Amino acid sequence: MTKWSMRLRRCACLFVLAAVLHPSAASALPTMIRLGYTNCAVCHLSPQGGGLLTPYGKGVDTAQSLFSEEVRPPDEQLKSLYDVRALFLATVLSAEQTPGTRSASTLRTMFRNAVNMSAHTRVSYQAGLEATMTGNMTTAPAAGTGDVLVSKAIFEYHPRDGLSVQVGRDTLPDGLGLPDPQAFMRRQHDPFGTAFPIQAKAFLWSPRFELTPYVYGPGFDETRRVARQHGAGVVGGVDVSKRAVIGVTARTAYSASFDRRSAGAYARLGFGRWGMLAEHDLTSRAVPGPAPAGAEYVSGYTQLFVYPAEWFAASLIVDEVAASGSASKHAYRISPTVAMRFSNNVTVVVGTRDEVVRGPAPDSRVYTITVALKSVQ
Repeated sequence: MTKWSMRLRRCACLFVLAAVLHPSAASALPTMIRLGYTNCAVCHLSPQGGGLLTPYGKGVDTAQSLFSEEVRPPDEQLKSLYDVRALFLATVLSAEQTPGTRSASTLRTMFRNAVNMSAHTRVSYQAGLEATMTGNMTTAPAAGTGDVLVSKAIFEYHPRDGLSVQVGRDTLPDGLGLPDPQAFMRRQHDPFGTAFPIQAKAFLWSPRFELTPYVYGPGFDETRRVARQHGAGVVGGVDVSKRAVIGVTARTAYSASFDRRSAGAYARLGFGRWGMLAEHDLTSRAVPGPAPAGAEYVSGYTQLFVYPAEWFAASLIVDEVAASGSASKHAYRISPTVAMRFSNNVTVVVGTRDEVVRGPAPDSRVYTITVALKSVQ
């Protein structure tokens, strides 16, 4: 496999993951900060955000659709909540110094379920199948092949409003609650690790603050055994004006091949129809041994968004990484995107992304269109 083939495959996988996950996050919190929603627990079953919606969250979801309909909340609390999603993604990648383009189409189906065991306990999980339908991406899987992924399996204890404890497999908490910055930062300093480690975390929140301490271990789907790691972290933020949340993050990680320390800051700002999301992270990675080595990474994610209408969102995302030491590099990406929620069943996202790498590696551009279909219980 050539160096260019490996690079193209990594780029393609990253963009597919980011674009597939983006529609579910594009119209949900954290952009809802512009309307005064300072935390995720108002609309989502999980205080971490994403996933299944509460009855109130379903009402907000419907109100933001072009073709909305009357919301009829259930007469009583349902014991089990679920939804089914299907996402079709078409991707075209072009790169300098390489003739022609590469393209692929992917179908991803997802089932999400939450079962209330009692008034204070809940079990929830999320599983999906992703299959490459067509494509000529270099080293891409053959059409029709697919992978089953269990991205969430957690037990939750919710003793009272403002306090929740979760144990199980999930994404790690962060300041924005979006998958794209997590994937981008992890790609820089943890390319062989898992996106869904096993963890225990506590959520404490009020209208004025949010605090999430956590510990975590391997997800056992790491591409290399030596990348299995354990560690701890914390996310904490304060609401400074009902339209602005600022906070800090910290995380440590230990594995057989490296130790890592990270510290960062984030902000969620909203002003009516527009706003900004930002998260920046400084990571130091050390490789112990007779000849110790290390690297430092400064990663940043900034998204400017505007809602000309409640069902139509436009955004410009800029993220960048500068690495020094054994992993010296400087790269940034620019991505304009529009998301259109036609109903609470159908969302369409169209975007492009340019990746610029300082050095001999060629620049690349990706065009994506995603159609997301979901059921509403």
